[in-house]
Parts: sequence; C-alpha cells; structure tokens
Amino acid sequence: MDIQFKQTIKIFAVLFGVFVFGALIGLFLADIGYVSVGQQNLASIATSQENQEIRADVSIDYGNDDVQSFAGELLRQGDTVLDLLENLERGEGIILEKRNFPGLGVFIEAIHGVHNTNQSYWQFWVNGEYAQVGAGQYVLKDGDKVLWKRTSERSR
Repeated sequence: MDIQFKQTIKIFAVLFGVFVFGALIGLFLADIGYVSVGQQNLASIATSQENQEIRADVSIDYGNDDVQSFAGELLRQGDTVLDLLENLERGEGIILEKRNFPGLGVFIEAIHGVHNTNQSYWQFWVNGEYAQVGAGQYVLKDGDKVLWKRTSERSR
C-alpha cells in the first residue's frame, strides 16, 4: 500500500503541475490579448494594484506667463508622464505633436501649437525635479506634480 500511495502522490503532483502551467499560459494569453476574456473574469484575474487609480497634477508652461494647469488627473497605476499628457489630449483637447524614435521612445515636438526651437524644447519635471528619463519611461505615483515647459534650462 505504501508504493501505491507514493504513485498516487506522484500522479497528483504531475496533474497539479499541468493545471498550474495551463492556468499561467491562459493568463498570459489573456494579458496579451490573444484570448478574449469576459470583463468580470478579467477583473477577477487582475490584481488590485493593477486596478488602483492614482491622481496627478500637471501644468503646461507655454512661456510669457501662459500656464495651463490640470489638477487631479485620473490615471491607472503604472501610467507614465506620456500617458498623462495623452489623457489631456483626449480629455481636454490639448494638441500634441510627437515623434517616435524606435529604441529611444516618444519625443514631444509641440504642445498646443508651441513647437520646439533650436534654442529650447519641451522638457518636464516631476515634483520639482528634472526628469532623467523620457516621458514614456517615467512611471507616475499618486500625488505627483508634473510640469511641462519649453526651455533650454534644466532648472525650474
């Protein structure tokens, strides 16, 4: 009976491993959009952290004392400064001109018709600190304050 018990445990372990592996593959395929999952099922699969909403403030300094500010813009955890700017494009009608550089990311060429020049270009700061990465790489946290400004300086 001891041998039969060990064989039963081995079979159970193999079946459990196959089940877990299949579940992980299914989650991966659903995540990349290969398999359609119903909204309720998708919500139960997603972790609470992925669904957490955050808020960020953003100001756009066009120069000549022309500043637009948007307080408490709603985002999802994991969204970037670029996502925030694109939300303004969709929700507030802010017109963006962007150029994608493969391997480097998206470069903001103009915001609401104010273009980069040879002397100054669009830059951003988060919580008063000049960003060291591109807007598409800077992941926001709840309560962050973003400033976009067309300037040649790195100080606020």
